[in-house]
This record gives sequence, structure tokens and C-alpha cells, in this order.
Amino acid sequence: MSEKSIEEIYEIYGEMLYKISLVMLKNTHDAEDVVQNVMIKYMTKRTAFNSSEHEKAWLIRVCLNCCKDTLRFLKRSSHENIDDIKTTYPRESETAQVLVGLMNLPNRYRKVLILYYYEGYKCNEIGNILRITESAVKKRLERGRKLLKQELKED
Repeated sequence: MSEKSIEEIYEIYGEMLYKISLVMLKNTHDAEDVVQNVMIKYMTKRTAFNSSEHEKAWLIRVCLNCCKDTLRFLKRSSHENIDDIKTTYPRESETAQVLVGLMNLPNRYRKVLILYYYEGYKCNEIGNILRITESAVKKRLERGRKLLKQELKED
């Protein structure tokens, strides 16, 4: 597989990484920082990938790990309130409502829903990315859908 430039990687995966980070962190600035950190890790690590799917999975895994690190940091320090962030999204669109609903879900459900519905991964692939069993993925999808449905009814 030919090696891609950082610009090509950002062009291909930047938006996906940003969306994942935004939903995980609920803050545009933190999401941008995570994407930047993922790109830096990509440049410095220069891992040999078997395929573009392997590369994409690696980037998602690094992105999720960076999000976890950021969440850990934010938990120990002051951070922006979720209610302040919700006002920045146009509430009238259905997509915005779903995004806000996803933001309110616990991380474990949010991750699988993003990877399944937004990124199009299959359950076994999500299991590999998140390092959990396929049945755990299916259960989290089920529970996540249920919680999201309740969240959307409340709005």
C-alpha cells in the first residue's frame, strides 16, 4: 500500500474523527484538539498498515483513546457545561436532535452507536476496534438505542 501524506489522511478521515470526537467530548474545541493529536500521533508513529480499513480502524482507536484521556483530564479539572453547548446546535433539525441525544448517552453506548450508524461498521468490526465481544456490541447497541429513544422523547 502506498504511503499517504498527512494532508491526504486529514482529507479522508478528518471529518469522521472530528464527528466522533465531538459526540464523545461535547465540545468543539476539545474535539479539534483531539483530531490534531490523532494527526500528530499518525505522523510520529508511522505504523505500517495492511489496508485502508486497518488504517481507519487504527485512527478511530487512537481517536477514542485520546477522547478518553481528554475526558479523564476534564473530570479532574473544570470544563464547559453541556447545557451551554446544546444551545450552539440548531434544535429544529432532526439530525441536531439526534446528535444532542447521542451526547447525553453514556460513553459505552455512544461509541457503538457512532461506529455502527455513522461509520457503517459491522458488530464484529466494532468489537475489534473497541476490544469487546461481538455480543457486548450488540447488547450496547440495543441498550443505546433504547436510551436514545427515551432521550429523544424527552425533547
